[in-house]
Amino acid sequence: MKTKIHALAGCIGFLTILTFWTSTVVTELFASHETIAAIKSMILPGMFILIPAMAIAGGSGMAMGKKRTDAQALAKKKRMPIIAANGLLILLPSAIFLASKAARGEFDGWFYGVQALELMAGAANLTMMGLNIRDGLRMTGRIGGTDKPRQVAASDGVIEERDGGPLVAKGISRLTGPDNEAIETKPVMALCRCGASKNKPFCDGSHNEIGFDSQPSDKRVPDRLKVYSGGEIDVHFNLRACSHSAQCIKRLKPVFDVKRKPWIIPDNGTSDDIIAVIEACPSGALSFSRAGEDPRHLSSEAPGITIEPGGPYRVSAIPCSGSEPGKGACPEKYVLCRCGASTNKPYCDGSHQKIKWDG
Repeated sequence: MKTKIHALAGCIGFLTILTFWTSTVVTELFASHETIAAIKSMILPGMFILIPAMAIAGGSGMAMGKKRTDAQALAKKKRMPIIAANGLLILLPSAIFLASKAARGEFDGWFYGVQALELMAGAANLTMMGLNIRDGLRMTGRIGGTDKPRQVAASDGVIEERDGGPLVAKGISRLTGPDNEAIETKPVMALCRCGASKNKPFCDGSHNEIGFDSQPSDKRVPDRLKVYSGGEIDVHFNLRACSHSAQCIKRLKPVFDVKRKPWIIPDNGTSDDIIAVIEACPSGALSFSRAGEDPRHLSSEAPGITIEPGGPYRVSAIPCSGSEPGKGACPEKYVLCRCGASTNKPYCDGSHQKIKWDG
C-alpha cells in the first residue's frame, strides 16, 4: 500500500508541474497578456494539489528507503531534498509573485525575470522527478527487469552416486578445472568425492582405503525453507541446501548480512540486484517470488561441471540421481561435495572451509 501511495503521489506531482510548465511556455509564446494572466491565476490554486502530493511522495519515499543503501535508493534520497527546496523556495514564491503581477497587468522586466527562474526550476524538478520515477520502476522490477528465465541447453547427461564410492558422470560434455581450464571428458567418468584421490578430480579407489561413508549425517541442518518478505520481492532460502560460497554477502551485503537478524532484508536492495545475486548463487539455496507467483530460480550457465578451487563440484543443467539437497532447491544448479566431509552428502555444505581442505 505504501508503495502505491508513493507512486500515485509522485505521478500527480510530476503531472501537475508538467501541466504548469507546458501551459506557461505555450501562453508566453502564443497567447495574449489576458490569457497569461488567466493561466497564472489558475496555477496558484494548483499549488494546493502540488504541495500535498510532493509532501506525501517525499515522506513515503523516505520512510520506505530509510534503510536502503543501494545506488538507486541513494540517488532518489539525494534528489528529494533538492526537489522540495526548489518547490518551496522558488516555485511557490514565483507563482505568488507572477500571479500578482499578471493580475495587475505588469508584464515588465521583473515579471519575465522571475518567469525565467520559475521555468528553469520547474524544468529541473521535472528532470529529477522523472529520474525518480524511472528508478522507482527499476527498483520494483517493472522496467529493466532481469527476472526472465534464462534458457540453458538441455543435457542428456546424468550424475549417479555410488554407495561408499565416487560420483559417476555420464554423458557430460563440459568439465572445467579449478584453473578454468577445460578437462577432457569421457562418456563415463568416476569423480572423486571422498577427498583422498591422488588423481583428482577422478577417483583412484582411495575411498576403499579410508572407509569413506557416503551417507548424509543425522546432524545436518533441518530441511526448512524460509521466506523473507519484501515490499516488491520475497526471497526464499533453505540453509540445508547452502554451500556457503557467500556470493550473496559479497555481492549485496545490504540485503544479505549474517551478522544481523533477519539476515535477509529484501527491501534493502533493488529487485534487479537481488535477482542477479540469486542467479549467481551456485547451490540453488536461494530463490525469489513476487506477489501471487511461485518461487523461481535462475540459471544461465551452460550444462556441465565446474570444479571450484579447494571446493565442490558446481553443476549446471545436469540431473543428479540422489535426493534433492533440500526443500525448494534448484534442479538446474547445485553443488556436490568433493572433500568428503559434508553432512549433506552428496551435496556440499561448506565443510571444506571448516576443515581447510585444499584439494
